[in-house]
Order: sequence, then C-alpha cells, then structure tokens
Amino acid sequence: MNYPAAITLLARLDPTGVRQLPINHLPWICICHVSLLGLIYGGTAAFLSRDLVSGQGILRLTLAGIPAAFLMHAGAALFIWVFLKALGGTAAFLTAYFFIGVAAIFLWPVAPFLAMVQVRTPDPIILTALVLTGVYGLTVTTRIIHHVFDLSIIRTVIALSAAVIYIGCFLYLWM
Repeated sequence: MNYPAAITLLARLDPTGVRQLPINHLPWICICHVSLLGLIYGGTAAFLSRDLVSGQGILRLTLAGIPAAFLMHAGAALFIWVFLKALGGTAAFLTAYFFIGVAAIFLWPVAPFLAMVQVRTPDPIILTALVLTGVYGLTVTTRIIHHVFDLSIIRTVIALSAAVIYIGCFLYLWM
C-alpha cells in the first residue's frame, strides 16, 4: 500500500493501511510527521510572539518547536507503551514510537490552536477548535495504538486514560 492510501484509511479511523506500509519507511514517515508538527507549533508561536522577538529570534523560536515535538512524542510514546505493556500489549517500544509518529499527522491541526492558547488569552472559538481537533487527533491515535498493541478496547482505553492523566500531570508540572 502506498503512503497516501494508508493515511486516507487512517483518516477514516482504519489503521490497517499503516501496517501495510514498508517497515523501513515508518521511521522516515514518523520523523517527517513529528518534525512538521514541531514546525507548525513553533511557527505559530513565533508568529504570535513576533512583537516580543525579532530577527533571528523568530527563526529560533520556530525551529525550537522541532525538538519540543520530538521530546513530547518520545515521552508520550514511552508512557503509552509502558501502560499498554502492563496490560498485556504485544508491541515493542520502537513499533509503538513509529506508529504513534505516523498518527502525528492528525495532530497538525491541533498545534496552531494549542500555540494560540498558550501565547495569548484564548477565546471560546479557539478553545472549541482546540478541543475538536484534539479529540479527532486523539481518536486517530487511539485507533492506531489499539491496532498495534492488539488489546481489547477496554484495556486500551484504561491504559490510554492512565497515560493521558500521567502525561497531563507531568506537563502541568513542567509548564
């Protein structure tokens, strides 16, 4: 299966197409998706903060989104893997890492709204857009994780709920 067909299936909440992609392409797809997620987030934050930073500061802030995205991706993949493995999941860490990275394309619409909420006072429209895009991105990620770990939906939801709570608390303390 080719990349556009696999991503189209994933957009329809069917992760079977991603399994059919060549295994040696998954790391590159993951790197591209997470890097672009970081650029979208960093670029939006830099654009909204352009009055505070100038010149090279805007470029640095934009590019700072890439390592931040990879740090968040690696941390989330690790916590999700640990909780799902504890409930009997069968996937290896790198498999989970790459598949969650492939699903990161559906977090691209979330990134600008998240940056808007963090940089300025959010209004109800931005918060609504953040919630809607976030729920869709989380739904796609949940479907691919459920497919990769081959657990029941109840175990997947329990493990992901624990991971989301843990990651949320971690981010709250970090910010």
